[in-house]
Amino acid sequence: MLGVNPDTGGLFPDLAAEVPTRENGGIAADGLTYTLKLRQGVKWHDGQPFTSKDVVFTWNLLLNKDLGSPFTGELSERIDAVTAPDDYTVVFRMKKVVAPFLVSNLAAYDIVPEHVLRGVPVAEIKSHPFSTGDPKASIGTGPFRFKEAIKDDRGVVVKNPAYFKGEPALDEYIFKVVKDSTVAVSQLKTGEADYGAIAASFYEDMAKQPNLTVAKYDTYSFVFLGFQLDQAKTGLFQQKEVRQALAYAIDREAIARGIYFGLAKVAVGTMPVLSWAYAPDQVTAKYPYDPQRANQLLDEAGWRRGSDGIRARDGKRLSFTMWVVAGIKEHEQAATVIQQQWKAVGVEVSPKTEEFTAWLTRMTERKDFESFIVGFGWGSDPDQSSMWSCGGAKSGFNLNSYCNPKVDELLGRGLSELDQEKRKAAYTEMQNILGEDLPSHVLLFAQATAAVNKRVCNLFPNAINVWWNAHTHWVTDGK
Repeated sequence: MLGVNPDTGGLFPDLAAEVPTRENGGIAADGLTYTLKLRQGVKWHDGQPFTSKDVVFTWNLLLNKDLGSPFTGELSERIDAVTAPDDYTVVFRMKKVVAPFLVSNLAAYDIVPEHVLRGVPVAEIKSHPFSTGDPKASIGTGPFRFKEAIKDDRGVVVKNPAYFKGEPALDEYIFKVVKDSTVAVSQLKTGEADYGAIAASFYEDMAKQPNLTVAKYDTYSFVFLGFQLDQAKTGLFQQKEVRQALAYAIDREAIARGIYFGLAKVAVGTMPVLSWAYAPDQVTAKYPYDPQRANQLLDEAGWRRGSDGIRARDGKRLSFTMWVVAGIKEHEQAATVIQQQWKAVGVEVSPKTEEFTAWLTRMTERKDFESFIVGFGWGSDPDQSSMWSCGGAKSGFNLNSYCNPKVDELLGRGLSELDQEKRKAAYTEMQNILGEDLPSHVLLFAQATAAVNKRVCNLFPNAINVWWNAHTHWVTDGK
């Protein structure tokens, strides 16, 4: 519906005809009703008109708990109803004031075609041809149409001459699947690939390549360590002193230097570096590397070293697994380093890797884990309800079932308050509570690194969306 300009952070109209404001009547005086006018003349890739029916259908789908989306809980708490008085008007009626609704929701979720998915049982949408890759069903309204996807090889999209912002300059985009970062780097060097993310370990070398422009930049992403807080799953992490000790026992500076080659910042609080709510000087719990403090906390919590050096309490050893997504080398290496550092304070952890889809099923559906490491990212607004709210444990990204009513209150205040400084104060107070409770430990804010072939024009790596202007990307040699 709306887009975010990576240069300014400001909103621009996409499928909406204009960005709703109080001045143009798009936002009601009480902040509880949003009225969006849609662009007219937009067509889906199969030629069918895009209308308000598609928008209402999409949002009702997102609000349906049977969809299994981690965002349904958050949206259900915010939105009362989505209606369409005519083909080119959509009205969102809110349950409460949500200050970042435009950027965190209307600029975050894509619209799906009602005429393709109408009548499909919600539980079957994941397996429907629209989702699995059928050129006749996998359609959108954007500058490129889906052509094909070949597993473990490539995906191809071709230009949509009828794109509502103008015919794209490129005839097609080929998204190549490569085995690992080494292959990606090799293909970028030879010109087999024109654009791609690169691992931090390759940054200096790639910056020397005459055919490439290399970028490094802060993002809204972070790497964090999660603990299982559900007593029915494990009783190891219910004491916050244990979680705090584990945090003190990790040398995050060493991980940032050794694994991320200095292209990462040790996290202070939960807010990413780019966020306007980032306030490290006001965050009280910083968790510097301090194994002596870790040992002290574990001793005080009643965990004593056994003859094998591993701590135990009431006959239960402080030994558990840590799940990591397979193929993300930085996370795999960090898990190995943490394993060694925790062993030094009497804690035994066994890292295990799993392919992403299986890992995600384990985390979001079965909740079958003791601890994990994963990367995650926010949008440009600092609301973090899906990860820290009580409701987020049921249908959000609160994977470890954390619930603190005071955190919920501060998240609610941050959403309902329109004054940015007051919102920032609420989020700072929230971070200090999270720093004490430590349900999950945000380890690092890693910078992103990417390379672009110099023949490619108008493609600029950024933290928001590199494809926001894809219809204007072009190549100097016409190939």
